[in-house]
Amino acid sequence: MLTIQQKTEFSEILDELGETLDITESQFNAAVTSYNAVGNWLCSDESKLKPYSPSVKPQGSFLIGTTIQPYTDGQDIDIDLVCELTGKNPQWTQKDLKDIVKEQLEAHKKYESILDEEGRRCWTLKYRENSVNNDQYHMDILPAVIANGYNVVLTKFFSESRNINFDSLAIRITDKELLNYEVATDPDNWLQSNPFGYAKWFIDRAETSNLKLFSLNESIKPVPKFQKRRLPLQRVVQILKRHRDMMFKDDKEKPISIIITTLAAYAYEGQTNVLDALVGVIDRMHLFVEDAIDQDTGEAYRFVGNPVNLSENFADRWRDTPAKEKKFNDWLKKVKFDINNAGQQSGQHNIIRNLSESFGENAVKKAFTNIGNKTKLMTDGGINNFNAAVGLTSTGTSAIKPHNFYGSEE
Repeated sequence: MLTIQQKTEFSEILDELGETLDITESQFNAAVTSYNAVGNWLCSDESKLKPYSPSVKPQGSFLIGTTIQPYTDGQDIDIDLVCELTGKNPQWTQKDLKDIVKEQLEAHKKYESILDEEGRRCWTLKYRENSVNNDQYHMDILPAVIANGYNVVLTKFFSESRNINFDSLAIRITDKELLNYEVATDPDNWLQSNPFGYAKWFIDRAETSNLKLFSLNESIKPVPKFQKRRLPLQRVVQILKRHRDMMFKDDKEKPISIIITTLAAYAYEGQTNVLDALVGVIDRMHLFVEDAIDQDTGEAYRFVGNPVNLSENFADRWRDTPAKEKKFNDWLKKVKFDINNAGQQSGQHNIIRNLSESFGENAVKKAFTNIGNKTKLMTDGGINNFNAAVGLTSTGTSAIKPHNFYGSEE
């Protein structure tokens, strides 16, 4: 069992690892500049969308602060966006709206050159292609319709305490797999989604009475400020997603981020440090994968409920592809083992080697370098009274030296 000091050290290592996995301020600012430019173009004078005040906002991991770096240089940061229209032409179907968004994007030389093939719900701009700034991200743009006054409600709800009516944050989106995709003109008959309600739910789960570090209202401002600090649950999700990526790489059946994020938030119990939060989450995640029965067929299946739309099953594809459920269970078992095993190591070299297998060598070494630099500053200032005899990363008994991280690694 780890001592209190060892737990403190291991938690700091994990927190620093999460910060290393996070996108940088320059990456954040580049993405914001890019999606604001897209929004301005969609709202330009010649655009058919202009009468409906199109606005582009982040959703998903970019909104809730759980985006991570790609695990290899050849991968992109995935940024999910919503293109909101306040109302629409009453004759437009989902297909019409989606095609008009495409038409407006293709009218811009740059966007035409990086526009990917049509997705189920989104248009994707692949910024890595033809980039002169080494942009390593792509943006999935989801066309959506909102009601008048929606953004006033959104800002208010993002500022309020818990127990709000999430339904009032729902939007209507395009989905080409729906049977009414080419015929339904009433948005009330389109697919309902609630990315901003989900974000509010997640941050409410992440915050405790003593920890309120992350502002959703800041995240949806036209020019949001980079928020470097993260809550323990946000770090846990980043760590879990990186472990998933390292375990499965490009495997299409790997656990999806929305399931990991949702189960982590359900399982989180307000722990105030990253280690306790991570251990608690991975021990309890399985409790929120429920058993359900199909009322029409009597078939049993597994259910991971959307917290802001309880009829939606994030694990719906497990029914058709059992390999997805198996790989989720395999991953959960593996991450439990790997975190426990890493906590049993002693000596900096052993910990780096162990964590590198699960989270990537570059990220782990960078995390230790950052901690070493911070420790040196504290030591040089005479405020790092560290007992190297009991630390995780040291097996010696001498006091910490200014240039070492938590003591000797021999």
